[in-house]
Amino acid sequence: MIDELNYSLPSNLNDAYSQLQEIHRKPLAGATDIIPRLRRTKLPIDTLVDISRIREINFIREHETEIEIGALTTHSEITDSALLQSTAISLLEASASIGCQQTRNRGTLGGNIANASPAADTLPPLLTFDAVVHLGSLDGTREMPLSKFLLGPGKTGLAVGELIEFISFKKLNRYGLAYVKSGKRNGMSIAVASAAVAIALDDNGRIEDIRLALGSVASTALRCPRAEKILIGKPLTKTHFKKAGEIVYEDISPIDDVRASASYRRSVAAALVMQVLSIAEGRLN
Repeated sequence: MIDELNYSLPSNLNDAYSQLQEIHRKPLAGATDIIPRLRRTKLPIDTLVDISRIREINFIREHETEIEIGALTTHSEITDSALLQSTAISLLEASASIGCQQTRNRGTLGGNIANASPAADTLPPLLTFDAVVHLGSLDGTREMPLSKFLLGPGKTGLAVGELIEFISFKKLNRYGLAYVKSGKRNGMSIAVASAAVAIALDDNGRIEDIRLALGSVASTALRCPRAEKILIGKPLTKTHFKKAGEIVYEDISPIDDVRASASYRRSVAAALVMQVLSIAEGRLN
């Protein structure tokens, strides 16, 4: 239910920061999440601050060892990026799985992160990249690892007056990357469970490094340290992939909701772990 709200349209970051100094003011970017939420329930908001025209935080850029993606970069811009196709294919797969084309044209990476839904598609890949969230305000800038930025459903490390400016991560040049999810239908579905992985092998063909992350199976998207540990030093075999799935089944803490039972989510997550590991194996250089 939408009550009467104030609306502002800042033209630059400093103007936006000035307008976000009060707790009941909410930034608005693609509006693919906030407007549906306002239609369903009353939120503690009196002003929407529309940051969608601040072009200085809409970019995909490459440094020697790092990728940076502006918060206002849309999911369509991510999926169309040749740079990300070659350096972050799992993030492309996650963005491509979000809603319909219209939603991907409007929805932004910063919004997907700031909403902090446990089912947010881009979070598992970004966790496997050890992504860093760069925050800005009138007081300056600061950085937070994404893993520490996510505090719970809809809860983040954002302070009043702050915005996500961009997200950065190191290039994983030697890694096989993949993202998969399971929903209740093939298109436009929120993930019942999702999984992303990044794998690198040593000279003997054994797993030298692995980052495995899941969505929709806990209060936040999260890494799976025990499954990662069991795979380090192992060859890529279905037996080891199955063991990782079994560990994930034991370690996660999903909930029952309208989309799936906790028991079903456990089984799906274990199966997705095996699937995503197999896909990533096929993409190793």
